[in-house]
Formats: sequence, C-alpha cells, structure tokens
Amino acid sequence: MSAGTGVVPPRPKRPPVARPGMAGAIVVAVGLSVAYAIGQILFWSAPELRQWSNVIIVFLPPEPAPFKVTRVLLLTGWGVAVLLGLWLFVIWRNGTAAAVGTVRACQFGILGALLLPFAVMPLDAFGSSLPQLLLCLLTTGAALLLVHRVQLLRRLPGWLLLAGLGWGALISGGLGIVMITWYQRYAPGFLLDWESPQATVRTYLTLMSLNAALVTELGKAAGVAVLFFLFRRHFDGVVSGVVVGAAVGLGYNLAETVHFMSLINVAHHPTQFWDRQVVGLMATHVAFTALAGAGIGAARWLTERRDRLLVVGGGLLAAVGGHFETDMVLMHLDKRRSGWFGDDDTLSLLLGVPLLTVLTSGIFVVLYVLVLRRGLRAQAAGVGEALRAEAASGQGAVTEPEIGLLLSPRRRLLLELRVWRRDGTAGLRHLLRFQQAQLDLAVQRWHRTRPGADTFIPSEHQLRQKVMELKGTAMPLATREAS
Repeated sequence: MSAGTGVVPPRPKRPPVARPGMAGAIVVAVGLSVAYAIGQILFWSAPELRQWSNVIIVFLPPEPAPFKVTRVLLLTGWGVAVLLGLWLFVIWRNGTAAAVGTVRACQFGILGALLLPFAVMPLDAFGSSLPQLLLCLLTTGAALLLVHRVQLLRRLPGWLLLAGLGWGALISGGLGIVMITWYQRYAPGFLLDWESPQATVRTYLTLMSLNAALVTELGKAAGVAVLFFLFRRHFDGVVSGVVVGAAVGLGYNLAETVHFMSLINVAHHPTQFWDRQVVGLMATHVAFTALAGAGIGAARWLTERRDRLLVVGGGLLAAVGGHFETDMVLMHLDKRRSGWFGDDDTLSLLLGVPLLTVLTSGIFVVLYVLVLRRGLRAQAAGVGEALRAEAASGQGAVTEPEIGLLLSPRRRLLLELRVWRRDGTAGLRHLLRFQQAQLDLAVQRWHRTRPGADTFIPSEHQLRQKVMELKGTAMPLATREAS
C-alpha cells in the first residue's frame, strides 16, 4: 500500500511463457535424468566384486571412455539446468520485465543441458563407423520417406519427422546405450552366485532384456511426448502419433545398428545390416514406438484424465511388452535357426532372419498397421466433413470441385506428376504447399468441433488467409483440374 494514499499498487505483470508445452518437455527430460541417477545409485550400492571368473569378465566389460564423458556432462548439465531454473524463478517471482526470447532461451537451455549429454555415445559410434553410418542412412532415409507418404491426407512437416529421427538416434539411442552399460556395471554384483556363476546367467540375461525393453521404449516414447508437448498443433490424433513414433523408432534403429557394427568384426557387418536395416527396418523398434505414439496421439482428444492415462499406458505397455517378448523369444529361436536349414548359412540368413522377425515382432507390425489404417479412415471422415463445411461458407479457400481431389490421394499424386512435368520442382512445391494449406485449414476446422478442442488450435482466419495467398500467387493446376 502506498504511503499516505491508501492505494494498492498494481502487481507486476508476470513474464509470458515462451512456448506452451515446454514445462511438460522439461518434466520428461528430468525423468530421463532420474533414470540415469537410478543407474548410478544402483552401481554405488552394488556389492563389491571380490572374485573373478570368465563369466564375470564377459558380463563386466571395461567402462567405455564415451560413457565416462557422458557422466561428466550429465553432472555439468544438471548444474546448468539448476542455475537456469533459478534464473527463471527469479524472473517469475519478481515479475521482472523479460523478453520472450530470454525466457525461451532459458527453457531450451534447460532442455538441452538435460538431454544433450545422452548424445555422446551415439555420436562416438557414428564417428568411429562413418562408412556404416552412411550406408544405413540410405535405408533409413528411404523408410522415413515411406513413413511420410503414408499420411494420405494432411502431412506433418518434414522437419518434425526429422526431429523425431534425431531424437531416436541421439537421445533415446544414447539413453538406451547408457542404461544398458549401467546394468552391465551393477548387475553382476547383485546377481552372480560365486558358488555356481553359470546358474545365474539366465537370470542375468532375462533381466537384461527387461531392462533394455523398459529404458529403450520409455526413452523413445519420451521423444514422442516431447514433440507432442512442443508442437501439439501438428498432432491430429492416432495417425500423427504413429508417424512420429515410427520416425523415432527409425532413429533408434539407426543408432543401434551403427553401435553394434562398431563393436563386432567387420566380417559380420553384412549380417547386421540385413537383419536391422533391411528385414527389421519397419518392424521391431518402429513397430513398438509406433504403438506407443498411437497412444500419445489418441490422448490428444480425450477430455478425461483417466482416459488419457489409459490410452498412453496401453501404448507404452504394448511397446515394452513387445520389446521384451521379441528379445526373449528371439534368444531361444536363434539358437535353433541353423538347424532349420542344415549347414547352409546363406539360406539360414536369407530365410531364417525374416522368419524369426515374423514370429517375434510380426504381430506388432500388423497391429500398428491396423491402428494406422483405422486412424486414416477417421481422419478422412473428419476432414471430408470440414472441407464441405468450408466450401459451403463461400470464403473461396476451398471450392466444391476441389473436395474430391483433396480427399483422393491417388488423384493428388497423378496431379503432382503432371505439375512436375509441366512446371518442374518449383511448380510442384507450390502445388504441395497450396493443397497442404487447404488440408490444414480443414483439419483445424475439424479440430474446433471436437470435444478436446484447446488453445493450441491456430487461428482459422490466418489459415484461410494463407490459402488465399497461395491461390492468388498463381492459378494452380489443381483448381483447373478440379473444375
């Protein structure tokens, strides 16, 4: 209260939050750091190994140098994150007038300080196996393009899929390698029986599979969740979740393939490439993370918290369970693969590996394809209704003859080829931007009618204005073809 006036001064205005959803992304990053801290604590509390044997030497390899670097950077990152968090708290508590850019820089600084140390071990594998990385990038890039094209209507921005690929390769890939390394460091102390060490090997391997399933699938799902929090307006539902999850899975598969190639003899590289980059490219990691992503995407439009937790938990359970089941069954069947084809190693590789993939993870591939198909049908129904409503409004962004073209992936593909032959890549880019702007307008119009509509839906006026600008730049062949 001001002296002598009795007037209460206005409370300073709080600085705006730079990006909605950043708090959720930071919470996810903190969760990954907590997982790392648990590995450290288990290592500290593990009984000391006082006796050595060949078994222990196999399951307790020397600590890799990049792992040591990760430990130092993570501790440093925690310190940086705490300092930036305190700075943000001071800004918020005192109502200091701070630019949005300053708040955004602090938030992204916290996120980077917590996450980037996990990228050390994948980057080390990439640097030490550059030819293998380049080879795997060819197949991974082709698979990512396929994932992008399965979005038959409105497509997510390419940069968002690349971000998912990068998360899978660097962050979840690094988390998986780090946590498996931690397991190798602490598990022998807890599990190995000095009287008969061979008797505990099965328990060790079983828990290793469970540990790998938990940390890798949670790490990959964390990537989908972070992208969802930061770029929620681009998520339509199940389709977007499946696509982003598949991109993250492809990134993890890339990191895992190159990492294993950096550890084994060069003579075995073709086998690893065939197994992971050809036969299993769109299975295993892609399938598991696609299911986890489907759960996150489905939660976008659920109004009840209980329902959101149920679908997200179901997706995570399918991912973790599928990973664990695949590892355990594969461990047993792989021992018998050579007996199925006699002494023919080539036949065992060319037929045995696909057969094992079908037996272990085939059901999960079928499941995520069915989920994607159902999501595409629901999306087509909603977008079609929104397109008809937009055409009926008479605004001019979408006309009645264009609706059939926009809803037909086959007709749009044929039109793209015609425009490319006539106008080259510049004309094709303009056509794609124009049609995607129309579909984005329809999708967001559809979203406004759904029960879970929120403030992340962009302005309809701005979306319509963008369509009209693209339509006025040059009369697209799409309009003439549709007419």
